[in-house]
Amino acid sequence: MSEQSNVQLISSQQRDESIAVTSRAFWPDPLFGFFAKSPEQEKRLLPVFLGALLRDCFHHGQVWGASEDQRVVGSASWLPPEGTPRSRTREFRIYAACARALILGRNRVTGMKLLGAVEDEHPSEPHWYLALLGVDPSLQGHGYGRALLQPVLTKCDTAIEPAYLETQKPENLPFYERFGFRVLKEISVPGSPPVWLMWRDPDPARLEH
Repeated sequence: MSEQSNVQLISSQQRDESIAVTSRAFWPDPLFGFFAKSPEQEKRLLPVFLGALLRDCFHHGQVWGASEDQRVVGSASWLPPEGTPRSRTREFRIYAACARALILGRNRVTGMKLLGAVEDEHPSEPHWYLALLGVDPSLQGHGYGRALLQPVLTKCDTAIEPAYLETQKPENLPFYERFGFRVLKEISVPGSPPVWLMWRDPDPARLEH
């Protein structure tokens, strides 16, 4: 990160830019690639589904953005303990976006079964939920991911609150493990790629480092 970069809550004017950069960060993705018929369709699918998730966090949680020279280069979308489980209305909005994204894709039935299985395993204990984390591909590996996670993880350790996330990329597991997350479970249904569920217990001792 450069001296001109900073991390703060995104504004409504930055929301679309945050969706675009997060979508670029996810592509290519094993789960969305499983849904899409082609790489081009996957690129079109990502902003539809990820946009619904990010907007939900914007209205009911926190979306932190990393900026470089007044340009959003990454975002972290969180729901607080009181933000989950989502209401039926919120779930319908996300489901509708997912259905729109998948209607022209493939593996729709298997995909919906997988998403349902992941949702069924969502912990009931109050926690901070990291719905999305993404950094522009050209800037990955430069500390933006760490900086985007820091505000809420610090809050978790200060308030003694756990955190939870899901990831479909195996290369993400060691990244999140560096911040105290551990794998709870690997979820898949016949024919689908896996999704890993990860949990982080709060640890006030981390605040001393």
